[in-house]
Amino acid sequence: DVLGSVRLEEARRHQDKAREFKKQVKTVKDKEVLRELKQNIRDESQRYTRLKRARWSVLTDSRNLSEAGEEFLNEILNTHNDLATCYAMKEEMNRLFELRDKEEAYYGWMKRFMAAKESGIPQLQKFAELKERRLRGLVAHATHPISTGKLEGMNNKNKVAKRIAYGYRDEDYFFTLIRYQSSLGFPTIP
Repeated sequence: DVLGSVRLEEARRHQDKAREFKKQVKTVKDKEVLRELKQNIRDESQRYTRLKRARWSVLTDSRNLSEAGEEFLNEILNTHNDLATCYAMKEEMNRLFELRDKEEAYYGWMKRFMAAKESGIPQLQKFAELKERRLRGLVAHATHPISTGKLEGMNNKNKVAKRIAYGYRDEDYFFTLIRYQSSLGFPTIP
């Protein structure tokens, strides 16, 4: 999760600044300077907290954000350049997944990988190197937009059923429960 690691790195910077100010507080005797340092500590701690809370806004598709969410996101992105770069890349990659033209997808992905490598952000560079190896599959998604989402959803339902069924002595009931839950997600084949 590139956005998550960049966001956390930015948050750590604010936390480190706050610690730095706390160290200075111990050595300062002047009340005015002390008050200013304490205010700086509060400000950095608030920035840290806001950035940690920004996860949902950063990872959500921009079309699904409320007006307040957009405002909060823009505020975060305006103050954190690396995060803004990663966010822009995420939005562009979402657009690439919606393409249905193979050539356009190929050139789009190659362009994104080059931009990521030139960004100077280590997490983004590593992401680009890893995904570039999967370029063939990413481009194939343009002509065959297949997803394992349904399968993963069914596996999660089965895990929940297994947790609920812990301690059941009747195995038939457990498998009936799984079949019932499966029939809710998929049409049954006669």
